[in-house]
Amino acid sequence: MKFPKTSEDLKNEILESVDKIEEIGDLRIRQLIKILAKVNDEIIIEGVIEVVENEKRTEKIYLDQKNAGRILKELNPKTDSNAELVLNRILKNWNKSVEEIPFWLRDNYGIETLKNVFSILSDKNLTELELDKLKTMKWWLRIKS
Repeated sequence: MKFPKTSEDLKNEILESVDKIEEIGDLRIRQLIKILAKVNDEIIIEGVIEVVENEKRTEKIYLDQKNAGRILKELNPKTDSNAELVLNRILKNWNKSVEEIPFWLRDNYGIETLKNVFSILSDKNLTELELDKLKTMKWWLRIKS
C-alpha cells in the first residue's frame, strides 16, 4: 500500500482495497484508515468524493462507497468546501444505502446548513434520480420536507 499524496492516490487505494476484500477481508481498508490519520483532510475528502463520483465500477459501487464512507465515519475529516458544490458532485452517483455520506455531511456542515442547501437544490433543475437521492438524504437525517 502506498501513502496517498493526492486524492487520486487515495481513490485508487480505496478501489484496490475493495478489489481485495474477498482475499483478505477488510484488512487493507483498516490499514489505509490508520495511514490516513497522517493525511490532509482535504485530500481524504476529495478522494472519497472521487470514489462516489466514479461511474466506471457499477458492479462494485456499493462496496466502493461503503468503504469510502467508512473512512469518513472513522476519521471525520473537516472541510470548508461549499456544501452545495459537494452535494452537486455526489448526488448523481451516490448509493442510497451508504448512510455514512449524509451523516458525515451533517457532522461537517451542521444540520441547518444542510437544510438550507437541500432547499436550494430542490429548487434547481435536478433529475428525478437526484431528487429521489436528496429525499433519501433527508430521510437518513430525519429532516422533514
